[in-house]
Formats: sequence, structure tokens, C-alpha cells
Amino acid sequence: MLQIHLLDINDNAPVVSGSYNIFVQEEEGNVSVTIQAHDNDEPGTNNSRLLFSLLPGPYNHNFSLDPDTGLLRNLGPLDREAIDPALGGRIVLTVLVSDCGEPVLSTEVNVTITVEDINDNLPIFNQSSYNFTVKEEDPGTCSLVGVVKAWDADQTEVNNRISFSLSGSGANYFMIRGLVLGAGWAEGYLRLPPDVSLDYETQPVFNLTVSAENPDPQGSETIVDVHVNVKDVNDNPPTLDVASLRGIRVAENGSQHGQVAVVVASDVDTSAQLEIQLVNILCTKAGVDVGSLCWGWFSVVANGSVYINQSEAIDYEACDLVTLVVRACDLATDPGFQAYSNNGSLLITIEDINDNAPYFLPEDKTFGMPGLAGPPDIINSCSQARDDDSGNNGLILFSILRVDFISKDGATIPFQGIFWISNSSEADVFTGSIQPVTSLDSTLQGTYQVTVQARDTPSVGPSLEANTTLNLFTVDQSYRSRLQFSIPKAEVGANRQAINEALTQATRTTVYIVDIQDIDSAARARAHSYLDAYFVFPNGSALTLDELSVMIRNDQDSLMQLLQLGLVVLGSQESQESDLSNQLISVIIGLGVALLLVLVIMTTAFMCVRKSYNRKLRAMKAAKEARKTAAGVMPSAPAIPGTNMYNNERANPMLNLSNKDLGLEYLSSSNDLDCVSINSLDDNSVDVEKNSEEVKEYRPPHTPPEPDPEPLSVVLSRQQAGASGQLEGPSYTNAGLDTTDL
Repeated sequence: MLQIHLLDINDNAPVVSGSYNIFVQEEEGNVSVTIQAHDNDEPGTNNSRLLFSLLPGPYNHNFSLDPDTGLLRNLGPLDREAIDPALGGRIVLTVLVSDCGEPVLSTEVNVTITVEDINDNLPIFNQSSYNFTVKEEDPGTCSLVGVVKAWDADQTEVNNRISFSLSGSGANYFMIRGLVLGAGWAEGYLRLPPDVSLDYETQPVFNLTVSAENPDPQGSETIVDVHVNVKDVNDNPPTLDVASLRGIRVAENGSQHGQVAVVVASDVDTSAQLEIQLVNILCTKAGVDVGSLCWGWFSVVANGSVYINQSEAIDYEACDLVTLVVRACDLATDPGFQAYSNNGSLLITIEDINDNAPYFLPEDKTFGMPGLAGPPDIINSCSQARDDDSGNNGLILFSILRVDFISKDGATIPFQGIFWISNSSEADVFTGSIQPVTSLDSTLQGTYQVTVQARDTPSVGPSLEANTTLNLFTVDQSYRSRLQFSIPKAEVGANRQAINEALTQATRTTVYIVDIQDIDSAARARAHSYLDAYFVFPNGSALTLDELSVMIRNDQDSLMQLLQLGLVVLGSQESQESDLSNQLISVIIGLGVALLLVLVIMTTAFMCVRKSYNRKLRAMKAAKEARKTAAGVMPSAPAIPGTNMYNNERANPMLNLSNKDLGLEYLSSSNDLDCVSINSLDDNSVDVEKNSEEVKEYRPPHTPPEPDPEPLSVVLSRQQAGASGQLEGPSYTNAGLDTTDL
């Protein structure tokens, strides 16, 4: 028979039976509990033998644990107030149960012991005695006299609740009301009843006793002395010291810290309790309100001290004057009287320091043109910069640090003394204009790189600076092209970006617009303004006028866009001036010829009308005389005055004229028949038939029709660019983009 004996190994950890939650009363309660555990390994061996121990904890020193039996006891009375209030009286012990095998196996179990609170602590006041002051003749509105505060160490609300009571001489003049704050704290508010007012002359001091009691059947309590002093009425408002409100100066940007001023107030009342209050803060820059920008820079405390809160934030460029509006308040002023002083203003002037470096304004690249003789004309070769500081701190001086010439093949040649820079300013913008010292070498093809420095000039401290690099291309003046527009200069300037983009698209060059001006009204034809520009390739070469014209004609989209932007003429400056002179001469000659023609026509018409009018007058005179005289008979007596008949002396009673002067001699004509017809009336005989024939024969001729004056018109025909779409010659026009004018 084969017998096999199995050897036990320690492969089972101890097992704890049940859970352990124990409740004991503080001071009197005891803890006695045995931890139940077993091990399933072979009995009577080290693998099943158990040992008990406490793991480290904040309250382990209050307990003992038998290592063999697992009996847990407390070593002394437990105090609920000694336990962290956040634990609610619960102590958690961790018991480690381990066997004696190899390896050692163990199990942990928590034992929770709740220590129940009892009312074993008396209230304690936060002061040994209290002194309060109340003004006499108080109107009796339950005004607060003072506050007492007490604390009970018991941890439960039922045991730490405090109630206050009042006793002592004159206690009936006051009342106290408790307020529970929580966690054992309570306050007692001592007030005057609404129907009570105190009299300083009758009783200046009240000695009271305030009791703090627990709701305990044993009636234990704690008392404290409260002294109430009656004061005279404070009926005068405080005043601010004018000398303390004199303006101060504070430098910007962290230059000063701490206290910078003290506002002083006074009160004639002996019981005055003065406090300086900040009413408002005004932030201004150059006299203009900038809102709440400076509100956090300064603070005013109750004693009147003025401090800098945010030294680094003080910025002269944002705000140069801070006005603190303050007042004094007498905290002891009796209700019904003015407790505040009049408002006062403390002016804090912010001083500028050189804390801002100059900075260049964004601008396009610039270039220069070498002339045939003399120094070149540098176009738009300037730098503009600003400095946010003021005075000398913001004054900028320009200087040239370095000049390098970069040729077309990439070689760099340094130059010295070839350029100088002038300084100018307008408003707060400073301009450094670059000028050549001598004529530039027109044989050099490339770019001048000029490094310009802008440096401020502070009165105190180091200067600040900034650098920038300008590119100056050497382009001959003959490449300057002029474009004329039918719109004014202002509109061309407004459309500058769109014009630049259209020209760039058509030419694939960098377009440098150097001038935009209005054309003199006396020289205007179709154009109202002009734009001068250069069209430069990256290698420094530029387009001529003819090349520009060809490239624009070949790009119909750009051409149409330029026409819509008002382009009418494309041509060089010289040709434009010549065309303009010829146009002016032609217009003047045409106007002179038209004026002469009009004068000749008007003179001829006037003479014809005058001659016709004279004939009509003579004929009317003869006809009138014939009707007034009967055939062969003369009146025998004077006619009645008021008629058109003549008397014997041949006088007209209406006109009082003789028969020989009818006032029509100036209408006389060289025609003899007219004279005979008129003078025949002197013989007092008239041949009716003959006179009738003469009247018919010499009746006034019809007035010849006046010739129509020939109108003067000047027709400026324009071809629609959209219809033709062609440019002829070296120029073109909008609505007839004239190549001879362009």
C-alpha cells in the first residue's frame, strides 16, 4: 500500500468575521471589543496562528489591542472635543490580522468608534469685558450699542447653543438679542429700545452684566461685564484740509511705489471718528475723459493715506491726469446731522518717462532715379516713425547706419557717404527723407539697401531706438509714365489700390506710384487729374511708355478695369504737355473765329432792320397826311382844338407844330418822289387819283427776313472703348482712349 502525506503550506490569509461599529459616550464610556478572525490553514501550526496589531493612526494612543486575543480597549476617558470636528466624533482604527506562516499573510479590518457628545463645556466670551459707547439723546430707533461674542466647545448643536441675558444697573434701558453663528459661536447684539433715549448729564456710564447660558438642566452659565459710556452729541460735519489736497506728481510705468500722499481731515467734535472715503476717480488724457482706465492705479485707505496699487500699470500715454474725489466721514456723527464733509479733489499728474521705443509706420518699398546731370530725384524715399512718449522723450532723430548696393548678379557692395537723411515732423509723425549726396552712378543696375535708425532723445536716461531697411532702385527718369484720369485727384487717390492691382496684373511689375495731382483747369480737355508711376521688374529694369501701352492693350481685363476707374490718357509728361498746349491753342483760335463770325452777322442784320424801319415810317407819314385833307378843298376856318385838322396857318392844334416841321425830317430819304408827295400838301391841292397812285407806288416795302445766325459748336467725339477695344499709337483714351493724347 502506498500512502501519500500532504504537507500544509501557508496559502490562506486570515479571515475576519463581522464588522465593528462601536458607540460610546465621552468621558464615561469605555471600549471593549474582541476582533474575531480565523485561518483555514492546518490548525496548530504557524500557518494558522494569528497575531493582532493596530496600524498607525492619529488616535491610536488612546487604545490598546491584545496581540493574541484581539481584545481592543480604551486607555482613558474619550473626549469628543479632542476629535477633529470634521469627523463628527468618529474614530476609525485599522486592525491588522496576520498569520505566522511563510510567507506571512494578513488581513485588515476597520473598527469605527463613535464618541457621543455630552454638554460638558461652558460658553466662553471672546473678551474678558466689553466697553461700548452710545450718544446721548439718541432718537431711539433700536440703534446698536455693541456686540458680545461667545463660544461653546461642545460639538453638537443641542449642547453648544448659547442664549444671552442682561442684568445690572440700568439694564432696563437696554435689550440684548442673540444670534447663532454656527459651530458653537453666538453673538449678542446690545441695542437701545425704540422708546428709550439716554441722557449724558443724568447717567454717563452703565455697568451691565451679560450672561451666556447653555440649555442644561443644571443651569450653568458664564458672565461678562459690559460698560456702556454715554457721549455728547456730535453735530458738526468734518472738513478736509486744503493743504493736503495739493496736487502731486507720479511717474509712470513702475517708477514709484507705496504711499504718495495723505489726505487730512478734522472735526471740532471731541468724539469724532473720521474716515477718508474715495467717492470717485476721474481719468483724463489731454483733458478728454478716458473712462475707467486708471481706476485700479491708486487706492485711499480710511486714514487718508493714498497708495499706488498698480505701479507698472500707470501709463502716461493712456492717461496723464488722475483725479481722486474724496470726502471725510465722521462715523460718530449723530443721526440727523451731516456726517460727511464736502467733496475734495486730489489731482495726481502722471509724468512721462521714456518707456516707449520709436516704431516705424508701415510703408511700401521706395526707390530713387539717377538723373543725367546733378543729384538724382529721390521719389518717396522716406521713413515715417512715431514715439508714444511726449516731449523730448518722443522726439525722433533719423540716421543712416549702413548702405549696401546689391547688383543684378547678387554681389553686395558697401557704400559710405552716398546718402544723407533729413528730419522733419508733422503733428506726432516724424519723417526721415533720404537724399543723395552726389549723383548716383546710372551704370549700376541693382538695389540700394539703406538701413535707417530712429532714435528718441530723452532728457534723462538712455535713448531707445528702432531700425528698418529701405530698398532704393536705380531707375532712370525716362521710365516715368503718366496716366491721366477723367476723375478728380481725390477719387484717384481713393481708387489707388484698385488702380495699382490692375496695372500690376497687366504688367507683372512692381508699380511705384510717385505722384497724383489735379490738372490745371485751363489745360483740361478730357482729363481732370494725372498719376505718375514707375513699372519696375525685380532685377531693377523698368517699362518704357510704349512697352506699358502694349502690355495694357494685351490684357483686356485690366484695360476694362482701368477704363472703369476713369483712365482716359496714357502718355509721357512731355508729350502730354505738348498735346495740352496744342489743344489749348486750337480751342482759342476756334473761339476767336466763331466770335468774329457772330459779330459780322449781327452787324449786317442790324443795318437791314434799321433801313426797313425808316422806310416804313416815311410811308406811314404820307398816308396819314393824305387822309386828313379832302381832295382840292381846304378848311375855311380853324379846326376845333383837340382834332387832327389844321387851321389856316397850317398849325396842328394837338401838336402845336407848324406845317413845315412835323418832326420827321430825320426820316428823310434821297428818293425825290417821297419829297414831292409830302411837299405837295403845301399847295392846298391834292390830286386824289395821283396821290392814290403814289401811295400805292411808294408803299413801304416788306422787311427782309433776318438771317439765322450760324451756331458755333465744338464736338468732342469719343469712341467707346468697350466697342473698339483698341489702342492706336503710343497712347489711348477712355471713351476714345486717344493714343496721340495718351
